[in-house]
Amino acid sequence: MNVSGVLLACQPAHIAQITRAVNALGWAEVHFTEATGRMVVTIEADSTRQSMDRLTELKALPRVISAEMAEYRIGETTP
Repeated sequence: MNVSGVLLACQPAHIAQITRAVNALGWAEVHFTEATGRMVVTIEADSTRQSMDRLTELKALPRVISAEMAEYRIGETTP
């Protein structure tokens, strides 16, 4: 499994709405929010392609200003 850290930004008035939307995806979770509208999100994925697709999906959520990958870790696979 691959895990990515994402810095997401929105207007402060939409923090609660976007937090609910991200957490409802099932493969992403909001871990920290700031009153300024910035939040730290993690994404879980099975491949690099899926990680990028999921980042694109976060960027497309209503009221999201930006979402940028800050860290990407490729998980080890077991035989």
